[in-house]
Amino acid sequence: MSIFGSMSVGISGLQAQSTALSNISDNIANAQTTGFKRIDTSFESLVISASNTQYQAGGVQASPNYVNNVSGTISTSDTPTNIAIRGNGFFSVSKLTTVNGTTTASTERFYTRDGSFSLNSSRTLVNNSGFALNGFSYDSTTGLYATSATPVQVQSDIDSPVPTKEIDLKANLPTDPSGGITPTQIQVYDSAGTAHNLNLSWRQGNTDGTWQLGVTADGSQGSQPIQSLLNTGFPAAITESSLLTGKNDRAQVDDVTFATAAVAPAYGFNVGDSYSVVVNGTTYSQNITTANAAQFSGMKDIAQALADKINGADTSSGVLATVTSTGALRLAAKTPGTPFTLDQSVNAGAITTHTSTDTLVQTATATTPEIHTSTFVGNTINIDDVYSMNVNGTTYSVTVTPQNLGSLSNINGVVQKLASLINVDTGTTGLTATPSNGTVTVKGGNGVTFTQSSSAVDSAGLTNTATQSTYVGNTTGSKEVEKISITGQPGDVGTSYSFTVQSPQAKSVLPVEQLNAGAPTTYTYDFATPYGATTAPQVGQLYSVSLGSSTYNIQMTNSNIANYPDVQSVITDLASRVTADTNSPFTVQSSAGGVLTLQTKANDATLSTTQNLPPSFSQAITYTTDGTETSLADISGKIAAKINAISGIPVQATSSGGTITLTGNTDAAAFYTSIPGGSSASTPGVVVGKTPGHINLTFGGTLSDGTTAQAGTLSHMDTSSIGTGNATVSADQSANAAAQVGFDFDFGYGLQHIVLNLGNFGQSSGLTQFDGTNINVTSKVQDGSPAGTFKDVQINADGTVLANYDNGRQRTIAKVPIVLFNNPDALSRSTGNVFTETVDSGKARFNDTGVNGAGDIASSSLEGSNVDIASEFTQLIVAQRSYTANTKVITTADDLLQDTINLKR
Repeated sequence: MSIFGSMSVGISGLQAQSTALSNISDNIANAQTTGFKRIDTSFESLVISASNTQYQAGGVQASPNYVNNVSGTISTSDTPTNIAIRGNGFFSVSKLTTVNGTTTASTERFYTRDGSFSLNSSRTLVNNSGFALNGFSYDSTTGLYATSATPVQVQSDIDSPVPTKEIDLKANLPTDPSGGITPTQIQVYDSAGTAHNLNLSWRQGNTDGTWQLGVTADGSQGSQPIQSLLNTGFPAAITESSLLTGKNDRAQVDDVTFATAAVAPAYGFNVGDSYSVVVNGTTYSQNITTANAAQFSGMKDIAQALADKINGADTSSGVLATVTSTGALRLAAKTPGTPFTLDQSVNAGAITTHTSTDTLVQTATATTPEIHTSTFVGNTINIDDVYSMNVNGTTYSVTVTPQNLGSLSNINGVVQKLASLINVDTGTTGLTATPSNGTVTVKGGNGVTFTQSSSAVDSAGLTNTATQSTYVGNTTGSKEVEKISITGQPGDVGTSYSFTVQSPQAKSVLPVEQLNAGAPTTYTYDFATPYGATTAPQVGQLYSVSLGSSTYNIQMTNSNIANYPDVQSVITDLASRVTADTNSPFTVQSSAGGVLTLQTKANDATLSTTQNLPPSFSQAITYTTDGTETSLADISGKIAAKINAISGIPVQATSSGGTITLTGNTDAAAFYTSIPGGSSASTPGVVVGKTPGHINLTFGGTLSDGTTAQAGTLSHMDTSSIGTGNATVSADQSANAAAQVGFDFDFGYGLQHIVLNLGNFGQSSGLTQFDGTNINVTSKVQDGSPAGTFKDVQINADGTVLANYDNGRQRTIAKVPIVLFNNPDALSRSTGNVFTETVDSGKARFNDTGVNGAGDIASSSLEGSNVDIASEFTQLIVAQRSYTANTKVITTADDLLQDTINLKR
C-alpha cells in the first residue's frame, strides 16, 4: 500500500505543478494585455491519516491565487478617451450584442481595469474587448445624473445655439487719447445662433474723467438701446496755413575767368602754358604750343577754344559753354535744377632767359672792311620776347608774337629776321648782315666804320590765374504745399467742414526791358500804376516777379495777409527775397513807390522775361460727418479722398492726423485755399453738428453712498442722454456694487436682453481710466454660442464624460463611477479581461472617483498588466524542477512494484 501511495502522491504532484505551469503561461501570455491581473498558484497538502504513531500522505493540490487588487503600471496614451484607475476599483462595463442591426447591452454586469475605451460606430465608448463603458447619464434639463449605470453613448450630433445673455468686459480708457478711440466690437449670438457685432463706441465727455458710451448692434431691428441726437455738438474749427511756396527749376550758371598780369600789348601767355576746366569730373584742357599759338590773340580766344571742346563731340558734360564779352568762359547747366561741379587751373610753361653779346671782330682800313657781331644766347624763344640791334643809330627789333612764333621757330629765326631787316634798310648802304647760329655778323665797306649794339628783353614769365564765380545758382523746383487743419470731437453727426481750393488772382506785371549792349540789363516791375502802392492786398492775390528761370512769388493767404497792409509792403518783401538769394543773377536797384527795379550782375547778361500765370480754377470742398468717424484722422482722410476724386483739380491731397496737406501737381503751380468765415456766410467754414445719444460714464468721482471712488475707477453711470432708448444701468452705484449696463436687441426672434458687466463701482475690476493714449481691452467674454457639430469626447479626472463641439462648447454626457468590492480577489474571471461578481467578492459598490476609498481616474492613460516577467520566469524554473522531481518519484515507485512482482519468480 505504501508503494501505491507513493505513486499516488507523485501523480498529485504532477497535477499541481501542471496547474502552476498553466497559470504561469497565462500570465506570460497576457503580460501586455491592458489591465490584466496575474494568477499566482497556491499549494495545499493532502493527508489521509496522521497520528503520533503513523502518517499516511495523500499528496498535494494546487489552487489559483488571484491578485486583482494589485495595480499595473500606468502610462500616457494619445487617445483622450483612454482612462486608467489610480488606486482601488473597477470600471463597470456591459457586453454588447447586435441583432438585426440593433445593438443592445446585456443585463449581466462585468467589471474591468481595461480602460482602452474609444467611440465605436454608434458613438458608444467600448474597449478593445468590445465591452461598453457604463456611466450615470446626465439630464441637461434637470441637471441631475441617473441612478443606474448604462453604456455611455453620444446621442446628439448637434449642439443647439445659445443666445448671448451676459458680456464681461475688462478695458482701460486712456486719460490722454490721441484722437478718437476705436470702437470695441464683441461678437454676440441670437437665438438662432447667428453672429452679430455688438459695437461699443467711446467718446470723451465735456469734462475730465467723463466718457460717453454708445451701444449698437449689426442687424438689430426696432427698439435700440440708444435713440437720440443731442442738439449741441462738440466745438469744431478749420484753419489754413501755407507750408512751402512753389518754385521753378533754375539752371546753374558759372563763369571761369583766365587772367594775366601782363600789360597790353603783351599777350600774357606762352608756349607750354596749359589752361584747364573740370566739369562733372571730366577735364577739358587747352595747351599752348608753337603749332597752335597763332590761333590765340588773348585769354578770350583760349576761353573760346575750351568752350568749343566742351560743346564738341562729348555730350556728357551736362553743360553748355559760351564766352562772355569780357572773355569769361560761361558754363550753363543744360537741365535746369540739375547742378554741376566745376574746377579750373593754369599751369605755366617754362621761360627761357636770353642774353646778347656785341663783338668788334675787325677794324676798317683802306683795304679791309669793319666787322661787328651780335650773338644772342638761348635757343628757345617765348611769346612777348623782344630782340633788338642798333646799327649806326638805327634800331632793328623782332617781337615774338603768337602769329610769328611758328615762322621764327627759335633764336636762329630771330637772327635771320634781324639780318633781313638790316639788309633791306637803304639807310645802311654798304652794310651787309649775315645770320648764323644765333649770331648776326654785320660787315661794312673797306675803310667804312660803324657802331653796333644789341639787346634781348625776355617775356615777363607771368603766372596766369583762373578764377570761378557763380552767376546764377542752381535751384531745384518744388511744388506749392498748403495745410488744412481741422479740430473737433469725432463721432458728432452733421459737423460740416468747408473750404475752396482755387487759383490765385495773379498780380504779376510784365516788366519794361532796357537792354543796353555792354551794360547791365535792367528790368522794371511797376505794380503801382495798375494797382496803387497804397492799395491793400486781398487773400488769394499772387504777386510774382519772373526773369528767366528765376521766379519770386508772394501769395496772399489767411495766415500772412496781416503782414501786408499795402502793395508797397509786398514790393519791399519781394526786394528782400531777391537780395537774400545770393546765387541770383540780379541785384535790387530800388523798391520804392510800388516799383521794383532789378539789374543783372554781369555787364553782358541779357535774360528774357517770362510770364507764368496759373490756370484759372475754383473747387469748393465740403464734408459732413455721419457719426461713424472714429478719429480726426478718419475725417481728414475722407476729405483728402474726396479732393483726389475730383477730375482736373491741379492738386493732390494727403492726410495725417487731423491735417490735410495739399500739394501742387507741378512745380511752381500756384493755388490757395479759401475758408469762408462767420455764421452769416452762406457756406461757413464749419457747421457744428449734433452729438449722438449715449450713456454717461464718470471715473474717480463720488459714489452714491458718499464715498470717493479710487482714481480711474467707475463712480457713476446714467442714461439721461439715451433719448427713447431701452438701455438701463445699475440702480445700486455704491462702493463695490456691480457696474452693469442692460440693453435689448431684436434680431428677428423677439427682444434679447444682454447685460454688459463693467466690473464694480470704485474698484479697478472691469472698466477703468488710467494713463495712456489708446484704449486697452484686456478681456471681452460673452456666454453665447452658435450651433455646433460633434467633434470628439473627453473624460475628465472626476469621471465626467464631455462631448466637444466645433463651436467651442462642451456638453456633459455622463459620469463614470468607480466600482469597489469587499474582496476583489474573489471576483470570477471571464473572457475579455473582465470579472463578474461572486458571493465571496461581495456586492458591487458604485462610487464617485476618490470617494470611500475609490481610486482616481487618469485621463488619456492606460493601465498595464501587473505581471512581472522576471518573477514568472523564476517560478517557471521552480515548477519545471518540481515537475521533474515528481516524475522521479513515480518512476522509482514503478521500479519497486516491478521488484515486488518479481518475488514470486
